[in-house]
Amino acid sequence: MKKSLKIFLPIAAGFLFFATSCKKCEECHYDGPNGEVELGELCEEELEDAEQNGYAVNDTIYEVHCHEH
Repeated sequence: MKKSLKIFLPIAAGFLFFATSCKKCEECHYDGPNGEVELGELCEEELEDAEQNGYAVNDTIYEVHCHEH
């Protein structure tokens, strides 16, 4: 029992580390003149840029809304 526990614990700890160190990605959209427009999943720098600067369509910049997925 102790031998299998010595093997299982490092594997579980490694899995937990990799599962929590994933990229931050979220599903995003903006509210256009004809309703909600899905942008899909944005990650890391692309996500930060969209949230800070919005999404430009022609000469109009729309506020981007994201929720963690």
